[in-house]
Amino acid sequence: MSLFEKFRRKKAVSQIPPELSPSANTMLTIFFERQQIKEQEIRQSICRTFGDGAILSVDETEAATHFMLNINGIDMMCSYLPFPMPPEEADIVSLLNFNHYISEDEQKSLLKHGSFCLLTQIGGGSTLEGKRSVCLLLTKLCSSLLKIEGAAGVYLSAAKLLLGKLMYSKYALIAQQQENDADYFPSMLWILVYQTQTEDKVRTVETCGLEQFGFCELQFYNPKEDWEYSFEKLYIMSTFEITETEVYKDMDTIYFTEDTMSIFKQNGRKLSVIGGI
Repeated sequence: MSLFEKFRRKKAVSQIPPELSPSANTMLTIFFERQQIKEQEIRQSICRTFGDGAILSVDETEAATHFMLNINGIDMMCSYLPFPMPPEEADIVSLLNFNHYISEDEQKSLLKHGSFCLLTQIGGGSTLEGKRSVCLLLTKLCSSLLKIEGAAGVYLSAAKLLLGKLMYSKYALIAQQQENDADYFPSMLWILVYQTQTEDKVRTVETCGLEQFGFCELQFYNPKEDWEYSFEKLYIMSTFEITETEVYKDMDTIYFTEDTMSIFKQNGRKLSVIGGI
């Protein structure tokens, strides 16, 4: 039995709970070491991947350069700002405490970044299908801009997710190779999985970012297994929900092995998996 098969429950796919819905707007940030990225560098990176027709217009002001784009019929904006992102918008020092897929050199580059790009799509993610499409296009756009000299990494505020250039580029390439597979989604680029603990000091492993897709965040409560196995399970489960392969709900049960049952218990916007892990 494959790892993926273990996570499939033997019943029909459920619908998304009516009280939750995807976030219609989607945004990514790309950090650059350099403070002055030329307009032509950004233009070339976009056109190399999507063609000259992807750029509808360019609006340059003292504060920023805005590229209005249309990619596969979806309007989005790429805004370059030639100064560091304010720490109240992205506290990189704090983010590095629980984002660990970043090399030492990438950490240094992120901490001393000189400028950044905001990739924004407004309104296209109001449905789960639309959200997936927007995220996949933004992933491809982000990957193309990471080829610019001095690109350091990517930040997704909706998931408190910070990734170095190498990690992001690796999974963006996989996403491009799997773009025709409806059961695949690059959760590593859109969901944070991290270790923490409850108020009464019980260890947990949790997701951050599933709520942007219209789902409760998943939590493994007091897992006994090594953390890397919990991480792997939560990324797979996140992919299942985002691709609508499975939708987990309060009081559902799940078997990660043939003889160990776990149960889901919902508390607000968090869905905990208890026992059997």
